Amino acid sequence: MRTILLFLSAAFATEISAHEPDTTLVVYYGYEVIDTVIISKSSETFRQLHEAENAVQGITNNKEKHRAIVAYVVAHPDSDGSVYLMRHLSGVINFRKCLSALTEHAKNGKMKRLYDYITAGVAEQDKYLAKTAETIIIGNEAKDFQSLDIKGNSLSLSSLRGKYVLLDFWGSWCGACIKSFAHLKEFYEQHRDHLEILGIACHDTAEKWKTAVRRHELPWLHVLNDEQNNDISALYGIQAFPTYVLIAPDGKILQWMGDDPDTFDLYFDDCIEINKK
Repeated sequence: MRTILLFLSAAFATEISAHEPDTTLVVYYGYEVIDTVIISKSSETFRQLHEAENAVQGITNNKEKHRAIVAYVVAHPDSDGSVYLMRHLSGVINFRKCLSALTEHAKNGKMKRLYDYITAGVAEQDKYLAKTAETIIIGNEAKDFQSLDIKGNSLSLSSLRGKYVLLDFWGSWCGACIKSFAHLKEFYEQHRDHLEILGIACHDTAEKWKTAVRRHELPWLHVLNDEQNNDISALYGIQAFPTYVLIAPDGKILQWMGDDPDTFDLYFDDCIEINKK
């Protein structure tokens, strides 16, 4: 069973006893109890936990909250509070940014069990997406393909050179894919002067594919994957839906991620902004 780590926003509850000087802290990730920690309200750990929570208090927009969490962890890599704050995160790249910043002190501190749980979840996701990672290598040239678009015209990936291209591997049957469209439309509108999105519908019929594109009013380019004769998903080693691949104007792969539609724009935005400079 795949971990809930990457599919749930980390709903969290903390139970603290009223007595002092020691406090019982029950650490949840989602609905699972990860650890029970005894700390003093006068301790440095207690101060760090509250400081971390205060840093994101009141932020209700997930995109802004995730960005604030990553920024906080990177700025406070030695803090138990940074590990504690990561229970709110989703998105494997966000986790990687935070995990790579943490010091040994934070990894082995009061939140060690939570750190180990998060690390195990990222490792599980990495294992699951290993085939994709072997195929989609950042810095390599994206593999070219040609197919018929939704209007029946021939379309090749190489014909889109000169703009950023975001490949969206999706399906009309995929709930997470449908959920992603609101974010994808915002991303497209923000960058449409220098970005093309190419939707690649997988495991779909032509009728269901075209109906979904019309129903959800998807304004970008579309092709239907042909698993029998022209399998673009196999060309890119796709293991999860949706999977996104961001390609630079020169045809090189800038970034990719799979199965996390809520936060993809966090690092794709950064990739485009950095490379525009």
